[in-house]
Formats: sequence, structure tokens, C-alpha cells
Amino acid sequence: MSELSPSEIEQIAQFFVVQSMRIGKRNDGSSESVVIRYNMADESCVNFALRVEEECWKQGAHTLLRPISYARERRKLSKKPEDALREIEPLLLRLAETMDVSMYIGEYDDPNFAEGLADKWKLAAPSRQKYTEITDERRVRWAYFGWPIPSAAAGYGMDPREFRSIFFNSIRQSFSQDLASLIRYYGGSLAGKDRVRILSEDGTDLNFMVKGRPVLLDDSTISAEDVSRGDVGINIPCGEVFLAPLETTANGRILFEKVAVPGFGKITNLRLEFAEGRVAGVTADDGAYRFNKFLDSNTGDKDRIAEFGIGCNPGARYTGGSIIVDEKIYGTIHIAIGNNTGSYQGVNKASSHLDMIKDMSRGELYADGRLVMKDGTPAT
Repeated sequence: MSELSPSEIEQIAQFFVVQSMRIGKRNDGSSESVVIRYNMADESCVNFALRVEEECWKQGAHTLLRPISYARERRKLSKKPEDALREIEPLLLRLAETMDVSMYIGEYDDPNFAEGLADKWKLAAPSRQKYTEITDERRVRWAYFGWPIPSAAAGYGMDPREFRSIFFNSIRQSFSQDLASLIRYYGGSLAGKDRVRILSEDGTDLNFMVKGRPVLLDDSTISAEDVSRGDVGINIPCGEVFLAPLETTANGRILFEKVAVPGFGKITNLRLEFAEGRVAGVTADDGAYRFNKFLDSNTGDKDRIAEFGIGCNPGARYTGGSIIVDEKIYGTIHIAIGNNTGSYQGVNKASSHLDMIKDMSRGELYADGRLVMKDGTPAT
């Protein structure tokens, strides 16, 4: 069984909205405003977005639908004058300043949308960073529901039916006891710790400090405790334990077997050297230039460590590049560089946040010298 049944869609849509709308009212007692972005390239995604909007109405919310596609984004980059690309769009600025909840439903319909247009994508980087800073400062709640778009599967080199199956299986497992148990284990293993070290037979040896940073549990719910510490986001599919390392403390090297850089394409065996938190060296078997183009097309702390996460979803498998699923794969860890304000409670400000997944089937993870993960499984 892979496709979600009508009853599953109804139940999941209700749950997704209720979690996102936990506050429900503004301080003045008025109803909240929800902006729903959704990928219009797939009819089933559109239908799910409309179902989510109806659930928002039931909660009394005011809604605004924003249909998008990355094929259209590519056309915009190619057609807009450079001076217009440099400007922050006034309508988007107003949304950032007023909305209470930002939802996104979908996936990249064109995973390589910025290919050949990196210079134009770079022009809008300061605006992207400004938008993020405003929403983080206002603690705008966010909700991301991954939905499999057929053209994304083609762009990632996946069979569309297998792509959908992976998505929907990982969505189902988001609510499983197995996932909850893994999150409890890894969350407890990192809580109160000072230093993390990642080792692997491929030469990976990376360490960084995490002292004082909150351990965040991506377990499909936004609890009162989450809200109190500024953790105001929800992912479906979910299933990770993550935190923000102290940004100047990462040192060493790490290999990522397969990296998909949104907008720029894939990289094989990306090797990064970190020194005092920043990327200090980049090599790859194929595609290193894509990583460098990505960095050149963004602003701020784009090359500084931002996140460390552990995948806990037993239903997730590699999709070829869809990060909403890939970062949740049980037996993997991930490192991100770039922005980590907001829920992470980090200090990096950047126009980007790039997650990179590492298979730990031949690796070890330590917290304060204690073995936490061995060959991709809990070290119990």
C-alpha cells in the first residue's frame, strides 16, 4: 500500500492544521492569517492544499492561497530585469510582516531551476535573507508538508511511482511508535551534552560543540514546551532530532555520498573541510562546481555550520534529493550550513540553508565521548 486513502488524507490534513494553528488567536483576539503556498504542477497536490485550506477555515483562520512552481520561478529569473530582481517584492514583504502561519505544500517541480541562472538568483539573495529575518524575528509559525510532484521525481532520476511510495510511507511512519521511540532515544542522548563527534570508515572525523543549545524533536507535534522555546515549525513527513552547533566550533572533515543542491543539481561524494565553523575546503568526485555556485549565489553566513540532525523515520528512503524525506532517513545524520535563527536558536543569518545527508552504516556518533550510534543504529 502506498497511496494515501481519502480517510487518511482527511485525518492527516486535520492533524496538520490543528498542530499549525495551536495558538489560533492573535493577542487582540482576532483570528489568525495563514498563507498557504502550494505547488500547482500536480493536481493531487493542489487538491490536498485546498483540503488544508478548508481545515484552516474550520479553525476560524483567514487564508491566502499562493500557487507556485519552480519552472515558473526559472522563467521569472530569465525575464525579470536585474534591478527588479534586486528589490524585495513589496507584496511578499507585507506578508512577512503580517501573517501568523506560513504553510508550504509540495516539492521542487524543477530541482535544477537555477541552472544557468546563478547570477540572477544571486541578485535576489539579500531579499531572501531579509524575508527570513523578518519571519524569524516575528516567530511566524511554519508548516511544511512534503508532497511528491511527478516532475520532481524525473529531475531526481526516480521512478514517479516509487517516489510517491517513499513519500507516503514516510508520512505514515511519522505517526508510528517506532519513530517516537527513536526520537526519545536520540533526543535523550544529546540532551545536556557539550560536544559531538562524527566518525566513519570513509575518513570522516568532524567534531563541534553543542553546549547550551536546545535539542529539538521533530515528532509531528508542536507542544506548549516547543512554543515556549521558539520551536514553532512542523514537518510532515517528520522524524529527526536536531540542534544548532555553536557556529565557530566545527573542525575536521566529512564526506557526503549524495548531495542535491536545490536549484543547482547533484554532487557525488562531496568532501568538506571545516575550520572554526566555516567550510574551508571543497572537493567532490563530481559536481563540486555546483556547491561553489550555490555559495556564490547566496549571502550572509552561507558557509558556516548551522545544524546537526539525526534521521529517525523508518519509512523514509533516499529519493534522489527531496530533503523533506531524505533528512529523515533512519540510519543517517545530516549537517546543514547557512541560516539557523528562529527555532534553532542559532546566530547565523543567511539567505540559504543547505542540508547534506550522510549514511552512517559504517560510522559512529559520539556525544561527550559516549557512543550514541554505531553503524546507523542506536548504540544500546
